[in-house]
Amino acid sequence: MLELIPFLLERLGIMIILAFILAQWGPTRRLLRQPEAGWQFRVLVLFFATYGILSNYTGVKVDLAEFLPHAWLEEVDGTSAIANTRTMIVVISGLLAGPLGGLMTGLIVGVHRYSLGGFTAFACALSTVIAGGVSGLLRSYWRDRLSSQALLPVCLTAFLMLFEMSLILLFARPFDAAVELVQFIFLPMTLINVLGVWLFLSIIRLAAREEETVRAREAERSLHIADLTLPHLTRGLHIHTAEAVAEILLQQTRAEAVSLTDRSVILAHIGIGSDHHQAGSHWTTKPTEHVLQDGQVRLVTERLDIGCPVTDCPLQAGIIAPLIVGETTIGTLKVYYPHAELLDAVEVELIEGLAKLFSTQLALGNAERQAGLLKDAEIRALEAQIHPHFLFNAINTIYALCRTDVEQARTLLLELSTFFRSNLQGARSTKIPLQKELEHIEAYTSLEAARFPNRPFLDIDLADETTALLVPPFILQPLIENAFLHAFSSEQTGYVGVTAWCEAEQLCLEVVDNGRGIDASRLARLGREVVPSSGTGTALFNTAERIRSLYGEKGQFTITSDGQNGTTIAIRLPIEVRKEIQHAHLVD
Repeated sequence: MLELIPFLLERLGIMIILAFILAQWGPTRRLLRQPEAGWQFRVLVLFFATYGILSNYTGVKVDLAEFLPHAWLEEVDGTSAIANTRTMIVVISGLLAGPLGGLMTGLIVGVHRYSLGGFTAFACALSTVIAGGVSGLLRSYWRDRLSSQALLPVCLTAFLMLFEMSLILLFARPFDAAVELVQFIFLPMTLINVLGVWLFLSIIRLAAREEETVRAREAERSLHIADLTLPHLTRGLHIHTAEAVAEILLQQTRAEAVSLTDRSVILAHIGIGSDHHQAGSHWTTKPTEHVLQDGQVRLVTERLDIGCPVTDCPLQAGIIAPLIVGETTIGTLKVYYPHAELLDAVEVELIEGLAKLFSTQLALGNAERQAGLLKDAEIRALEAQIHPHFLFNAINTIYALCRTDVEQARTLLLELSTFFRSNLQGARSTKIPLQKELEHIEAYTSLEAARFPNRPFLDIDLADETTALLVPPFILQPLIENAFLHAFSSEQTGYVGVTAWCEAEQLCLEVVDNGRGIDASRLARLGREVVPSSGTGTALFNTAERIRSLYGEKGQFTITSDGQNGTTIAIRLPIEVRKEIQHAHLVD
């Protein structure tokens, strides 16, 4: 019995060496990684069936009188049998290819074993078919829970070997010969098949981990390159960004040259061949034209494929990938190598993945610019709704004063000029110093005081450090105007206060009045929607909407009122200072 083990180990060693060689082959790895796909499934079954047949042929012929360990088996006669690793093959096939795959492999290998003959032929063939089916049924359990361990396959193989020996005792005749054979081969075959399953699955796991390591390393490199190129490509695809991206790729890959083009010209070419592949010139090559037309990656493995008209061009091979925004190919990424041998699968996948990342970055940059333009247009539209009715009233007031008080009319014209100038400055920028907003308020209150001498008293109290901080234009004036128009009756005077201070990295602004207040039903809607009122009904909503558009969650706009004793409007904005002021502070 024990003398059989060395010969079985020899056969197992051959099978394991073959398994190791096949596991290093790229197609085999892809086959084992996706066994459920149509053609991969069929190839996988054929692969293991061939492996199992080879195991039958390389098995050890066992006779009750002698065994012939070195013969290539073609047939087995009389009371002879085969000791081999057949069960190992069908168990692995079932665990990887599922019930149908395991059953088909077991059927093919079992029929072949039956064709070799011997008094155990039927029992061995039947056990092989059943082993494939049972292993396949346990595939989902093993993959979901124990795929990183060999416990289930090892125990399953030992059980199936015991089951095969039982079938031999049940069907093989003469029975005495069957008993003697089982006593001779059971322990060696069980040990070798269990060991084979463990080694085979270890090789597969090792190959998978190696591939995962390579993929993780390449993914890390891709993300690093994407992180380096993101600040450039989000600004769009033009000469300056293309040159920066090409420099980064040349440093981070094995390429000898990197080029980026739009649909008509080379935007940047860094590396060999830059003496005649120059920015601003036409890309000239046919592969680039094809990529721009169909949006598919092209591999060029010969200098003639590149199609450069310069006879001594050093570019010999490369990858040309499309840059796609939306459904339009807007340019290409071209990475060149000195030899076609460098175009391995890892490098091709890396460049193809980077082209997709670059396309996404360009799309995000384009979307960000479009969103900025849309937001700017919305803000301009909101700003335009704030002041028209006031301007008409101010002009009418000045017109009336031209006959009664010329000097005051001149003063108001200057104030109106200041008011208009503030409007123009606000229309040209999204942020202005708080001091400029105060000038706008003072111009407004002067014009209002001319119209209504008993207008409520305005008190402004700003902390010194707040006057240079940036705020959106027209952020306070509409609130004061709203208080003057709606917080007091036409005969009523009162108080409107404006305060500003800094707290917890925020600029805090408050507009407070002691007017009639706001009832709870209207208060819940103000600032969230346009509420009909005696005025336009848009001032509070427009101001709140501008803060939401400009600052998102970092800006706050709240209105509080008890319905009787006035209203408080509070605004909190992130602290912002003009860049030149920050720079001067750093220099000091």
